[in-house]
Amino acid sequence: MRKWSPPTKCDILVSELLGSFGDNELSPECLDGAQKFIKEGGISIPANYTAFASPLASTRLNNNVAAYKDLEHYETPYVVMFQQVCELAPPKALWSFQHPNTQGDIPADGDPMNNLHNVRYNHVEFTAKHDMIMNGIAGYFESVLYKDVMISIRPKTHSPGMFSWFPIYFPIRTPVQVPKDSTVSLQFWRLTDAKKVWYEWTVTVQGKHGEEMTTLPIHNVSGRSYYVGL
Repeated sequence: MRKWSPPTKCDILVSELLGSFGDNELSPECLDGAQKFIKEGGISIPANYTAFASPLASTRLNNNVAAYKDLEHYETPYVVMFQQVCELAPPKALWSFQHPNTQGDIPADGDPMNNLHNVRYNHVEFTAKHDMIMNGIAGYFESVLYKDVMISIRPKTHSPGMFSWFPIYFPIRTPVQVPKDSTVSLQFWRLTDAKKVWYEWTVTVQGKHGEEMTTLPIHNVSGRSYYVGL
């Protein structure tokens, strides 16, 4: 896609590069390289997509990852059909991507100079309504295809009858006790270098009076366990 040289430009560019986290199959990078094929005023389908995350409890998923007995599997996200799970709170938006991308430094008829415009970071907080043991993070996406046409795997807006994507599960290395009324903070990074894209994530729990209870180490530092090659 990024190397192709078409005889003429298109009015509509249609892509099926979305992953369960929206951008985890390099949709931003591939479409950045392909938008030079779109005529001025042309459109991209999808037009945008947003990643969502929420704290998750699942002894079954934790045990499945723990069975490997290594760090690598605790720092690798998994696409999985959620069954025996419990969310602490509804997911919140982390970041979005737009196409065609007019924000990044992308030449109209060329490729991006680098991928730094696709770096993302966000910090979201959730209040625990009941005691629970947190085992990981649930990830979802919403996407606007064109105008008011949307597809979604976020539970609140899930597209009826759509089973093309399951949620994504980000494990955490140590199960975390989350008391009622405490605050769970998720920090997520989408990072890149010249050869790969990867996620890093961590979790902090604070008591209802703001006292720090748990701070986990950052997972998948520098993409040591999981990345997607450019």
